[in-house]
Amino acid sequence: MTETTAIMTTHRWWSKALVAACCAAAPAAGWTQDAGDASGTVESVPDETLDLFSLQVDVPLVNVTATVLDLSGEYVEGLADDNFSIFEDGVEQQVAFFSHDVNVPVSLGILVDVSGSMRYKIQQSLQTAREVAMALSPDDEVFIVTFADDSNVLTDFTRSGPHIPEIFRGVRTGGDTHQFDAIGLALRMMENARHQKKVLLLLTDGFDTRSRLRIEDVDELLKESEVLVYAIGIDDDDEDPEVARRTRYHVYHYMLARLTDVTGGRAFRIYTGRRYALQSLAEILLEELHQQYTLSYYPTNPVLDQTWREIRVRLDDPSATVRHRTGYYSGDPVRVE
Repeated sequence: MTETTAIMTTHRWWSKALVAACCAAAPAAGWTQDAGDASGTVESVPDETLDLFSLQVDVPLVNVTATVLDLSGEYVEGLADDNFSIFEDGVEQQVAFFSHDVNVPVSLGILVDVSGSMRYKIQQSLQTAREVAMALSPDDEVFIVTFADDSNVLTDFTRSGPHIPEIFRGVRTGGDTHQFDAIGLALRMMENARHQKKVLLLLTDGFDTRSRLRIEDVDELLKESEVLVYAIGIDDDDEDPEVARRTRYHVYHYMLARLTDVTGGRAFRIYTGRRYALQSLAEILLEELHQQYTLSYYPTNPVLDQTWREIRVRLDDPSATVRHRTGYYSGDPVRVE
């Protein structure tokens, strides 16, 4: 990200301060002033002095959002900047700014798979989506999309409220799975998000059968975006006698992990027919989403050449897990999260 606005504001402040300081120091600097000019206008300034105070306006600042979990999968709070080390292409970077926000507003997109393979999973999937949407805070916003052969926008960005359950009425399953195309649509919708933190939540078994977009295309779109991807994969339970009597569809966990890992998100797995405290699952997920550590740095490699820069964040506690985006493109004005 290029922090042009902030730097230009700083530049104007420093310019005024420098003019005031230079006027006060004029005799020592050897400057001349027209004694007959009541305004006290400075007639000449040595070139070397101007060079000394020249400022760079376009400074690339990379912001990295990190999620830290302990061995039990609980979010870790109370960390400081010296608990983290950050590397770009293997070179350690100096953390310039650090923050830990515990009530970050979220723009959330929920994508619900309603293809034929979700026939016996749809009620569990819709109930999970309802619980997540209803657990949002008043400052959050959410849109909801179902996908099979086509993507259907049930609602554009809206706030949580009693109208949410009505949005899911009449949803039916059938058709192929155009999951990648649905993600592409959701990323376009995210361009209208109000909040800096943007999250997609996939509820699916992970298979894509007929999308126009390829997984490589989705990888690139996610790398260029500011969006975190989380997924709840609903798997058929081999131990369930009801499941054993029909065709089983297991979660394509590798694909869900690929989609979530590149953004710094997380994949969960639940099983058809098992009883879950879905409200608790929603609360755990949203507790994580509403918190973030942000580490910002000025890259030691200043060249904006459109190349992919790999990011790694390490924590001084080796037992903890740190999740974050895997990198950014050096020439694009993209905030890395």
